[in-house]
Amino acid sequence: MRVRATTAAVTAALAITLVGCSSGGEPEKVQVTVTQTAGSGNTTPTGEPTTENDAKAAGVARMQAVQKFNDPGDDEYDPTAGTVTVLSYQQPVRASVTAAEEIGTKGYVWAALEVKVCSTKGEFVTSSQPWTLAYDDGARVEPSSSTYDDFPKPEYVEDADVSPGDCSRGKIVYPVPGDKWPAKAIYATDSSPALRWSLAK
Repeated sequence: MRVRATTAAVTAALAITLVGCSSGGEPEKVQVTVTQTAGSGNTTPTGEPTTENDAKAAGVARMQAVQKFNDPGDDEYDPTAGTVTVLSYQQPVRASVTAAEEIGTKGYVWAALEVKVCSTKGEFVTSSQPWTLAYDDGARVEPSSSTYDDFPKPEYVEDADVSPGDCSRGKIVYPVPGDKWPAKAIYATDSSPALRWSLAK
């Protein structure tokens, strides 16, 4: 089963006033109301979650903020819902093989993002692939394709079955430029808008 998740949007109403002409040549106003309905929590106009503590970056939650997802499912997959959060970010972390050696680029170090995903409805399979690190200059870093015995523990388990009431928590390791700090952690699947957390120091 692939990983599927969607964010929950709040109820919002947007009113648009249109001006037209009546047969008598006088302008007439038409009120059009668009309503967007879903679960709880604040969102941006694009439906991405926000927090009161991060007004400067709408759609970016503070670290450890719990965000909800809700996937209605389709003909192939059952509906799922749950919560997801970033618990911590650490840079650098030590391992027997350095990140610079692993990817063949000087100046790179290992970093670890600790995350937690829980199910409140339906069963799904976890993966580290939806998790990326984003930098202010637009660069993105994906999780390491390698793993070593001395990577930070607990490691995030790939392909863990998560049922309602269950969670999967662990650390995902990335090779990152040692002289830069990521601005955000992003969680995005093929069926959901991205969820974002600030990693600002």
